[in-house]
Amino acid sequence: NVHNTNLDLTNKITDISGGNYEKTVAVGEPVTTVTDNPATPDVTTLTLTATDTVAEGGKITYTATLSNPAGTALTVKLSNGETITIAAGQKEGSITIDAPSDDVYIDAGTVQANIDSTNGGDFEKLDVSSTAAVTKVTDTIDTTTVT
Repeated sequence: NVHNTNLDLTNKITDISGGNYEKTVAVGEPVTTVTDNPATPDVTTLTLTATDTVAEGGKITYTATLSNPAGTALTVKLSNGETITIAAGQKEGSITIDAPSDDVYIDAGTVQANIDSTNGGDFEKLDVSSTAAVTKVTDTIDTTTVT
């Protein structure tokens, strides 16, 4: 169990047969709490990817991906000020932002973001990747006429 939740396991006897008894009665429902071994936490990884290449003024999609589904909603804050939310039970969340617009003075370049912080998810241990999500922004050629 990768989440911080200890699970209760409840069993119930629904039918009794055999044994040659006059009358058998099932009494109570035994409850067992399954506890995880805290000395060896289960690790869930979180990575960030982005659109590989986009033209100036296009759209960049950032996707945060978990190796296990979130137990509760997970908020992922990015270095560019954006926030991605991964819903409980899901492994991915995405946002789409505008790429830098056309600039007649600046050639092609790159835009990148990292994961700054996280909140929620209910994981025993969340390993957040420090690898930047990088998008190459291609230059659209602007023609300048001198008269």
